Amino acid sequence: MSEDGTLFDEEFLKKLEYLEIISNNMVPGHLHGEHRAKKKTDSGIEFADYRQYVAGEDTKNVDWRTYLRLDKLILRIFEEEADLPIYIFFDSSKSMDYGHPLKFDYARKIAAALCYVGLLNLDRVNLIGYAEGITQEMSSRSGKNQVWHAFRFLESAKADGNTSIEQAFKSFFSVRRRRGLVVLVSDFLDEIGFERALDLLKHFRQDLFAVHIYSSEELRPDLSDEVLLKDSELGTTELVKVTPGLLDAYANKFEEHCDQLDSYCRKNGWGYVRASTDVPFEDLIVQVFRQGRFVR
Repeated sequence: MSEDGTLFDEEFLKKLEYLEIISNNMVPGHLHGEHRAKKKTDSGIEFADYRQYVAGEDTKNVDWRTYLRLDKLILRIFEEEADLPIYIFFDSSKSMDYGHPLKFDYARKIAAALCYVGLLNLDRVNLIGYAEGITQEMSSRSGKNQVWHAFRFLESAKADGNTSIEQAFKSFFSVRRRRGLVVLVSDFLDEIGFERALDLLKHFRQDLFAVHIYSSEELRPDLSDEVLLKDSELGTTELVKVTPGLLDAYANKFEEHCDQLDSYCRKNGWGYVRASTDVPFEDLIVQVFRQGRFVR
């Protein structure tokens, strides 16, 4: 449950109705049951290729002209369109339990909104909470009647543990998964960085949309001259003398981190947005829709 009580209250639901209307107008073909992948089969609409006939197979797609010319039984292969699943990963590590509002609450609202639009439009949606591996998972669901199940799942999630996006992806994709869209909602405060984890998505041939969340307090901390800083995940502490120069260096490092993540995603043809928790979550979702990059 959120710090303010019920996470998915009446006001939240009204905003979802607004987002549904926006999605219908802005993103036809994305989050509308139209995530399409070309799959080669022996039936379908569009011709794709040939392959050799195997004894016992149906002969309806045998190319008889080729048989008469080459004396070989060759089957015509067609392409059919298949829905691509949506895998929504939300960061539930201890670092998300920070800020006003909490980054974790903000992340769950984003996950809920994208899940809602997907379910209403007959996409198959998975919700996966992760920290140092998978912490909770809602298996693939489809259809409007699954919305409340998804909300209850997200409402019950807790933020705890260290961050390892790499371990989460290894754990989830070690079981064979269909190629789809990974939506990663996180503050990306991973001790080993993000590249090794995102490289795994390339290996598993998954697409990505990264939603980078931060609190305004993290962007420009309001600290006194000398503070004892504690790592929320590792529990380590360090006494730090705060100077204007140190704060400037920190702000520059933060921007560099964001730019590197943005650049990495762009290089791979993936979507990326960054958002302060000060921004209404529905405005962020509209930004996501406007990118139009859910599926390449």
